[in-house]
Amino acid sequence: MSRRFYCVAAPFCCAFLAGCYRKTVEDGASVYSFQPWVPLLTLVGGVVAVPVGIVLLRGNNRTWGAACVILGTLAAGGLAPGMFQDHVRVDAEGFQSRHGFWFSPTVHNIRYADLDQVRVSFEEHRSLRRRRSYSYSFDCYFKSGAQQRVPLGDIIRQALPEIAEQFRSHGVPVYIPPNLPD
Repeated sequence: MSRRFYCVAAPFCCAFLAGCYRKTVEDGASVYSFQPWVPLLTLVGGVVAVPVGIVLLRGNNRTWGAACVILGTLAAGGLAPGMFQDHVRVDAEGFQSRHGFWFSPTVHNIRYADLDQVRVSFEEHRSLRRRRSYSYSFDCYFKSGAQQRVPLGDIIRQALPEIAEQFRSHGVPVYIPPNLPD
């Protein structure tokens, strides 16, 4: 194979081996986030997709061209900036999760001392081809009577063992339904 192929493939292999998520410790709290290369690659891919789409629009492939321009713009302008800011922070007091678009983030700030119980829930989704997928969440019930649903996204799933350990150490009962689907 050519040397150019190896020069292009080497960074992708290194990024793959490094993983998509990272855990750092800041002021005694564990902070989980995306590795910097994940949003950066999304940003670069989106920026590159736009001119490729314009070239395809001018040629015979208008459908793919329009898709590249639209998806590239969404990836570079909406998705990547939010991924730079997405994180989950876990400490002895509680956990905070921030996810979503940079211009309208969703933030959950859960303190263990305020919790009465936590239930794991799931929703089934079906695609156009009838394939099943599931989304999971924590249904948090507070001592005040309030309730809050915290979606278990990609980053919070990385922090899940530490959050579960904090639930146990603070005496917060966690109910997990039997036969939870994958």
